[in-house]
Amino acid sequence: MKLSELGEFGLIQRIQKLSSRRAPGVVVGIGDDAAALNVSSSALQLATTDMLIEGVHFDLSFTDYFSLGWKSAAANLSDIAAMGGLPRFCLTSLALPPRISVEHISEFYSGFSELLATHKTVLAGGDTCSSRNDFIISVTVLGEVKKNRMVTRAGAKAGDKVYVTNTLGDSAAGLELLKNRGKGPGARVQGSEIKKLIERHLRPVPRVEWGRKIALSGCASAMIDVSDGLSSDLSHICVQSNVGAVVYSGKIPFSKALFRSAGSLKKTPLHYALSGGEDYELLFTTPPAKIKRLLSLNIPVTEIGEIARTGGLIIVDDKNRGRRLKPTGYNHFSRSALRSR
Repeated sequence: MKLSELGEFGLIQRIQKLSSRRAPGVVVGIGDDAAALNVSSSALQLATTDMLIEGVHFDLSFTDYFSLGWKSAAANLSDIAAMGGLPRFCLTSLALPPRISVEHISEFYSGFSELLATHKTVLAGGDTCSSRNDFIISVTVLGEVKKNRMVTRAGAKAGDKVYVTNTLGDSAAGLELLKNRGKGPGARVQGSEIKKLIERHLRPVPRVEWGRKIALSGCASAMIDVSDGLSSDLSHICVQSNVGAVVYSGKIPFSKALFRSAGSLKKTPLHYALSGGEDYELLFTTPPAKIKRLLSLNIPVTEIGEIARTGGLIIVDDKNRGRRLKPTGYNHFSRSALRSR
């Protein structure tokens, strides 16, 4: 079925059915001019928005619509997680070219809604319009956090240790493998390890529960999600906190899948971690006095460096040689950004 056959309001009704979960906080939901939402008087409301543009953020030859919907939700939920918040409601706006069918949008919202349901988040409204060429997605997520437990990028102090959850570099490696399908060494690779990397790119997991645990424990002095690459995102913390940082390359955690697939990739695991982005892990700083409390949370974290008073970013290799680390993650307005990630 074509979108022209269903019509805008028919599409809205279809989305409403696919996102039928209701919550007491939604006073007015999908179908009106605006969503009316109740929020707790004891908490701060968090609001984040993100836009994904075909040919810049995603390529439909590399992803299915279900995964695209999932990832569109994940990117925004991860922002709420990075502040220690609890996501509650979201809004979506889509610009749809004529080649996108009703079935495609249904698949998109199925993936979107599945991830939202995992985190008890409600799709409360949005907008749709036509686009001449590209598929454009805009998502806004509203969340909340206890007033004395919010974590921002501005709070790191000299002497704090730098931590990251889980592993880094998988998503960027997965994207390269997707691009190499049918050509080059990546085309010959088979097996579960490759699938894990691709899955990490297509369907990332926002660390909402971990972010909330870290925030509620009071362990983090600053926090951010790794969306643009370790070098860029750690730089954001340093700039906002007016500090420097030292990172030890030998301490950066990599997955077994990334190590075992290294022969099929063009670059090193370190490159993907520093510059790749879209891992959506949490990068945060912790004062030494709170490390014991952090480790008691039973979250998979790795200490990768420490905060310095000044000096920008320095990376130290296994031979204890240090060099300046420039932020090399994704930048929308650089020349190389004018392509699909």
